[in-house]
Amino acid sequence: MPDYIFYKKDEVVATVERSDVESAVLLISQGYKKLDEEIEAATPEAALKRLADVQNQDNITHHAFVTGSVFTSIVNALFK
Repeated sequence: MPDYIFYKKDEVVATVERSDVESAVLLISQGYKKLDEEIEAATPEAALKRLADVQNQDNITHHAFVTGSVFTSIVNALFK
């Protein structure tokens, strides 16, 4: 399965096979920024779906940390 990399401009996410350097250069020249995630998938659509899953899980983890008891304990300790 090929590896896919992602480029984002505003709310548009473009998927490019890692080996497709020409498309990557074209996207960068159009103002797209490379995302850190790289995903192995059978199709570009599957890669985008997996990217959405990863980003959603990151948001859930971040929210759980910020609202969790560990974070609250740390903040309380800092302000005592």
